[in-house]
Amino acid sequence: GKSTLLSSVSAARPKIADYHFTTLTPNLGVVDVGDGRSFVLADLPGLIEGAHQGVGLGHEFLRHAERTRCLIHVIDMAATEGRDPVNDYHLINQELELYSPALARRPQVVAANKMDVPEAAGHLARFRQEVPDVPVFPISAATGEGLRPLMLAVAEMLGKLPEPEPMIQPEPVVFTAEEEAPFVVRKENDVFVVSGQQVEKLVRMTNFNHQDSILRFARIIRKM
Repeated sequence: GKSTLLSSVSAARPKIADYHFTTLTPNLGVVDVGDGRSFVLADLPGLIEGAHQGVGLGHEFLRHAERTRCLIHVIDMAATEGRDPVNDYHLINQELELYSPALARRPQVVAANKMDVPEAAGHLARFRQEVPDVPVFPISAATGEGLRPLMLAVAEMLGKLPEPEPMIQPEPVVFTAEEEAPFVVRKENDVFVVSGQQVEKLVRMTNFNHQDSILRFARIIRKM
């Protein structure tokens, strides 16, 4: 539901489909809350268990998450496919904590998505009971229900956060590789031995059972 949410509150048009992990790279959209305030919303690829160890798109996702100032944690409150919203919430936050305690402490709100599905109301009541310490906003990204209160709350949250420190770009360090000769010829007794990465790679790539390959090999060796 993350991509649907982004497309509903901004002019961004991310790829949307009814299968998991549709988003493989971040999608950005500008949200205008209508009172002069606006912010950039990033739809990031989904996390799976073990993401802090790089499983799935783990490290790539988490590096993008580190660039944000606050998090909107979108949860399938309809519990489709037998999922448990409470368990999903704790699992994702555990991955954030294992990757970076600073990231786990970032301000966060929960977008309780798919509230247009009848079963979602019961799951939301249980979620609020078991997770009482996080703001929860019931929404339906598909119908638009509850999106404005969510966006206003995020704008308020961002307004209270300190301005991010400007990123200091380190001075670039340039490494120059020593040029390696394409080959070296040495004599062992009466035999000339030719060695070197380029020529040895060429040998490995040549099928000496075919005349055309042998001719190609000879042409390249001659140029070397």
